[in-house]
Amino acid sequence: MKNNKLLKLQKFDTPTICNGLELLDASFKIKGYSKEKFFCLNPKIKPMVGFAKTAKISSLKHNKKTKNTIRMDYYEYVNKGDYPKISVIYDQHKNPVGSFWGEVNANIHHKLGCLGVITNGSVRDLDVIPKNFQFLSKTLSPSHAEVSLMEFGTKVKVMGMEIKDNDLIHADVHGAVSFNHELIDELLNAIKFVESKEKIILDSCKTKNFTFAKFKKAFLKSQTLKYKSK
Repeated sequence: MKNNKLLKLQKFDTPTICNGLELLDASFKIKGYSKEKFFCLNPKIKPMVGFAKTAKISSLKHNKKTKNTIRMDYYEYVNKGDYPKISVIYDQHKNPVGSFWGEVNANIHHKLGCLGVITNGSVRDLDVIPKNFQFLSKTLSPSHAEVSLMEFGTKVKVMGMEIKDNDLIHADVHGAVSFNHELIDELLNAIKFVESKEKIILDSCKTKNFTFAKFKKAFLKSQTLKYKSK
C-alpha cells in the first residue's frame, strides 16, 4: 500500500469519506461507521488513516494465559503488517471499569506504528500521551483495574461498527468508518464528484446577491449530475 494514497484520504474529514463510500455502495448508509457517543482526546489534529489491529480485553476477568505472555504475543502482532496502523480494542464489559490505555500503552503502540486507538473501553493519562496520538473512547477511568487481554486479530464490534484485522479505517473528531483498502482509488473519484456537486449549491448560498431563485436553480442543476465510476 502506497502511503501517498492514505495521505490523500487524510486531507478529508470522516463525513466526506462517508459521503464517498455511500455513493459507491448504498449499504454504507447503515453500516461501517461509528454510531455511538465517544470521547476524542485530540479533536483538532489531522484524521487518522490506517490499518486495523484488533483485540478484545476484559477489565474484570483474567485470561488463563499468563498476562505477560499474551501481552507480548499481542505486541508482536501489532508490530507486523502494513503501516500506518490503528488499534481497535473491544472491551467485553458494557460499562468499562478500567483503562487498558494510558501513558505506557500509548507510547508502545506509537512506536509500533499506531496513530491511535478506537475503543468502547476507557482511557487515562491524557496529559502525557504522545503528541498527535489519538484516543477515541467510550469513557475515561483513572484506574486500570484488572484489565486483561483476551484475544487479538479477530473481528470486533466497537461503537456500533464491525472491524476486521487489516480493515482500512478513517477517523476524526466526528467518528470512524472502516472499509476495504481496494476501494481507495474509486473512493477518491467519488469524493471529487460529491464535492463538485455540493459546490454548486454552496456557491449559490455564499454569494453576496443571494436569492431563492438562484439557490433553486443551482440546487436543481446539482441534481442533474450523474456519477461516473473510474
